[in-house]
Amino acid sequence: MVGGHIAFKFKSLFSGSSGNAYLLWTSATAVLVDFAPGSQRACREALAVAAKTCGPLAAVVVTHAHGDHINRNSLKVLEEAGLKVFCHPGVRQQIIARHGAKHAGIISSFTGHLAVGDLKIQYTEVDHAPGFHTTAFTFTTKRGGKERKASVFTDFSRFTEAHAAFAANSDLLLLEANHDAALLERFGHPGSEFHLSNLKAAEFLHRVCQLGPAPQAVVLGHLSGECNAPHLPPKEIEEFFRKKGLPVKFRIQVAERGEPGAVIVLR
Repeated sequence: MVGGHIAFKFKSLFSGSSGNAYLLWTSATAVLVDFAPGSQRACREALAVAAKTCGPLAAVVVTHAHGDHINRNSLKVLEEAGLKVFCHPGVRQQIIARHGAKHAGIISSFTGHLAVGDLKIQYTEVDHAPGFHTTAFTFTTKRGGKERKASVFTDFSRFTEAHAAFAANSDLLLLEANHDAALLERFGHPGSEFHLSNLKAAEFLHRVCQLGPAPQAVVLGHLSGECNAPHLPPKEIEEFFRKKGLPVKFRIQVAERGEPGAVIVLR
């Protein structure tokens, strides 16, 4: 585990339509956000990487029931590892309906907030695919008498002022930047209309920065393999901020689709 002077550490394990898993941890508590690396073997290997990276996991929180965020393989491996899954009540129902009731015993829903170790976890609902309950999360903790915050916004098609306010004052923001509009028009990709474009991600991030201090770090995730490229979302953000006359005061990391990213340290 990390030392007491560090607020959070973050590491992307997988990010994209083939599977998503993110690690967030403090000096006392480590959680997974979504967990669907693929095969059971890949899930076990990912948990081994997590244990080596941040120590024992306290919980798994899940944004929604799509199979690239949670599935039967990952539920089986999580149950073997003695880990519990927490989510919105509607998400719990859809996980059980889509992925079977066999592992329902490890899935719990919560409303309001969830306390896990020194983390306070809250969610807000976002618009994604029709008929799917989908949530964004905030994680807060206290360091040096000050509240520190990380936010996760992945898999959503549009944002409101309430969503920007929910993410405001984050030290870390994981933000979907799924597709480039020109590439989508050229190649097409069914389902991309349910995800945030690079431009919309830039607009969301700009509004978040208007509402409070800029994050220390922004992780851009869930990039399309066909209709995006790693250099495009940061370029879109930098151009949008320049047009709006707002400096980019945060560092940007683009989450790899199938490879773990570097650890981000937030002090």
